[in-house]
Amino acid sequence: MALLYRSVAYTTTGTKDSVNLDPSIAPFAVTIGVNVGTTATYGMQFSLDPMDVSDANAIWYDSGDIPTGTTTSATSFILSPVSRVRLVIAAVSGTLTLQTQQGFSVN
Repeated sequence: MALLYRSVAYTTTGTKDSVNLDPSIAPFAVTIGVNVGTTATYGMQFSLDPMDVSDANAIWYDSGDIPTGTTTSATSFILSPVSRVRLVIAAVSGTLTLQTQQGFSVN
């Protein structure tokens, strides 16, 4: 099995650009990890909108696993198809790293 992997490091606050996932993979499963390097306050959001909808026009939902106000490293395991995830960072000192890993079949 091959993997779709992405890692993005952030050092500034704000709503970050989304990380695309592939919702067409069945069964859908993505592991998300956020590592707090020094200190941070953040939350994760996800969208169901297709990729031809911009981040600004997409409908975003707050993650129950990594809610607004999270201050420690955290993980989320999403088993229902979503098209993308993003972080909203209220405060950060050092580096905050978002990792996504999604498996797909090679036939």
